[in-house]
Amino acid sequence: MTAEEIQAIFFAECEESLAAAEQGLAACKEGTQDSDTVNAVFRGVHSIKGGAGAFGYSALQAFTHTFETLLSDVRDGTVAITEPLIDLMLIALDTLSDHVTAARDSTEPPEDAALQAELTAAMAANAGAAPAPVAAPVAIQEPMPVSMEAKTIEPSDDDFDLDFDLDALLDDISGEIGDAQPAGVMPRWEVRVRAHSAAMRNGSEPLLMLREMAELGGICTDCDTSAIPPLDSFDPGTGYFGWVFSFPVEVSEAAVRDIFDFVGDDCTLVFGENAQMPPIRFPAPVAQVAPPVAAPAATAPLAAAADLPNATPVAPAEDAQASRSQQAPPAPPAPGQSIRIELFKLDKLIDAVGELVIAQAMMAQRLASDGLSASDEMTLIEGLTRDIQESAMAIRAQPIGSVFSRVPRILRELASSTGKHVRLEVSGESTELDKTVIERLGEPLTHLIRNAVDHGIEPADERIAAGKPAEGTLTLSAEHRSGRILIRIGDDGKGIDRDRVFAKAVEKGLITPDTVMTKEEIDLLIFAPGFSTAAQITNVSGRGVGMDVVRQNVKDLGGRITIESEPGSGTTFTLTLPLTLAISDGMVVNVGDQTLVVPLANVVESLRPEPHEVQGLGANRCMINVRGRFIPVIPLSASVGAIGAATQPQDGVLIVVETESAGRAALLVDAICDQRQVVIKSLDTHYRSVEGVAGATILGDGRVALIVDVDSLVSRSLASAQATSGPLAEAA
Repeated sequence: MTAEEIQAIFFAECEESLAAAEQGLAACKEGTQDSDTVNAVFRGVHSIKGGAGAFGYSALQAFTHTFETLLSDVRDGTVAITEPLIDLMLIALDTLSDHVTAARDSTEPPEDAALQAELTAAMAANAGAAPAPVAAPVAIQEPMPVSMEAKTIEPSDDDFDLDFDLDALLDDISGEIGDAQPAGVMPRWEVRVRAHSAAMRNGSEPLLMLREMAELGGICTDCDTSAIPPLDSFDPGTGYFGWVFSFPVEVSEAAVRDIFDFVGDDCTLVFGENAQMPPIRFPAPVAQVAPPVAAPAATAPLAAAADLPNATPVAPAEDAQASRSQQAPPAPPAPGQSIRIELFKLDKLIDAVGELVIAQAMMAQRLASDGLSASDEMTLIEGLTRDIQESAMAIRAQPIGSVFSRVPRILRELASSTGKHVRLEVSGESTELDKTVIERLGEPLTHLIRNAVDHGIEPADERIAAGKPAEGTLTLSAEHRSGRILIRIGDDGKGIDRDRVFAKAVEKGLITPDTVMTKEEIDLLIFAPGFSTAAQITNVSGRGVGMDVVRQNVKDLGGRITIESEPGSGTTFTLTLPLTLAISDGMVVNVGDQTLVVPLANVVESLRPEPHEVQGLGANRCMINVRGRFIPVIPLSASVGAIGAATQPQDGVLIVVETESAGRAALLVDAICDQRQVVIKSLDTHYRSVEGVAGATILGDGRVALIVDVDSLVSRSLASAQATSGPLAEAA
């Protein structure tokens, strides 16, 4: 694996660690301040620190070290969790996120001297002291408890001088250990700690664990150096040491175990005064490693960790695993286990599944055209194809919580710029949808939230005067419905001022003063390019591009957005999006000599009209009365150039569709052939973008069918009608 690939894994893990820390601090702010929650925050920050040091991101490591030290005091109970402290740690977490972004993008890290001073002042050792800027350390600088003194390594552009006396260094270590034992202290019980070969490869720091043991009152009585190889075989990323710690009787075994609760299989603990030191586990058999130096007489001979008395190995030795694998088949993975897969590999899998769906449809079509009924084998293949398709789509699916997790930081930034404090309520964060959709959802969601806080939620004094709490409420929810995902962003603000929106639209020339519009149509005016009701331009809003971007992004995702607003009660935006951009449900229709696919997400109903339900309007135009509401009839044949298609609604089938910009319309087709899942092929990739066409798919008989872009096609048709028939446009 290359260094670039390892770095990519590190930054992916940073995102997970930041999300876990964000969730933990949010829980603390809500009142959940138990040890598990605080430990989760500490683990997230500590994981980032370990990787930052390994890759040489000194600014990231320095800031994370300061943050981690404060969290350590909080975890130990020496610093009380208060509301101001939580706010400070949230600001620190935002800055940590900026540090990670700067390291990933190779840009300048954020300025953090003042914030580091605040974090330092909040620590237990500096309680009540004046804040002082903290210099960025290259290595851990704080004094080591009891027997271990940290050695600061100064960086140098030159090669390190490896000409030193290893035996003398080990004598120094042994001397420090012996001198540090206070007289008169009689240990009541002992624990042996062995750091294994990968102890420092995954961001772990055994030294930090030893310090925590010392903080509990432990005394290091022995250091096992028997596994250290000759210098020419020495690997600086491998742990070779083992330690013996003695503890007073008031320290419980559980307290020691808690220190290593997230280390995994990097360390092994053995409890008991007469227990043997666990052997180091190497990724390759020990016989392949150069013989270790002679062990002290007090060191017990090496033995398998599983055979040790009172042993608590985190993972069994490789020999035991090999023995069990010969006796029984491997057990299935435990729930929650996962692996990292590069995205392009998943894309290739989805493409292959799409081709499999097409091949299965072609086989079924061939059997039908030959007059043969589907055999049991064909039915089985169809079922397996569906299962493989659903499994492949599930692999790409991710919880929308990864998008929702960014919202608290947005609200904190808006609180500092607008002075409005907003409480966030989230539901459905575990709802899953395609990764591609999630990646493109962040920008429109950010715009909607900023709009809700800046335009929707009133200042605290206005809310109190209106009988509302001073703190506003923003609601985020997600749910699956009919093969789509519904995302709602709601606020309890003042709602849309429709009179002001209408007046602003007239001022900008979007409508005329005598235009008659419904409430819903007025609401949709806020999506017009350049439209804004802000009195002045600020960093938050006022330029009239945010909501236009929202509408365009949602449309590009194959979705639509609707608005519900009640004056004085608030506004709710509902985004209806496909679960995936690769495979979709569609209605296959015939239009003359053409076969088209209408996305099922746009379809409301289909009907065969009676002659009295259709009314003519202008030349070659007509409307249909659908339950008391007249909607325009649009022949698809005129848009696609089909030959021999039905021209009168009574001679074909009308498909009532819902569009974002033009409301409802009825598409005239000859017949509805089928309803099926279709594999979407991009025209941009294979040809070029075509107005009114969302993509293409391959049917079971091998023909290519175009997928209709309903919103674009209806809007273009109505615009053409407006140019030739004013009454039609007004009715539409």
